[in-house]
Amino acid sequence: MSFLLVILTSCTSIKLISDYDEVTDRKIVALQEKVTGFVVKIRDEIGADQAKYANYKSFYQDVKVDLETLKIRTNAIDNNKIVQDQVSELSNYIDNLEKVHKLGFTHVSEIDLINSQCNTIFTSLTKLQLALKRGEKNAKN
Repeated sequence: MSFLLVILTSCTSIKLISDYDEVTDRKIVALQEKVTGFVVKIRDEIGADQAKYANYKSFYQDVKVDLETLKIRTNAIDNNKIVQDQVSELSNYIDNLEKVHKLGFTHVSEIDLINSQCNTIFTSLTKLQLALKRGEKNAKN
């Protein structure tokens, strides 16, 4: 009986992370482009009335909708905790960005610091998606 148990357990594999999901990948890229567009625009506007939070309220609303959609998508995929955690970190970043923006940006260096943090999160998300995509291609060969 124990021999049969050894054979059965050796035939199963444990999957620790989800497969590549093209929809998730596309949503991450689109969100990254939206946030980068914001950073480029706001850098040019610091010190002017255009940089005020009130002028960007719709940006934050749009990004939060995108993040909720991404959260729902990543939560629906099995073995996806790593991506879920990264999306949660990105959501926290956007919340903090909005809080700082409400206080008002006074210098480009503030945006550069925030952008650096943002790029780190998006780089992690993108690296994982690329690794998952490579895994999918290898599985097909």
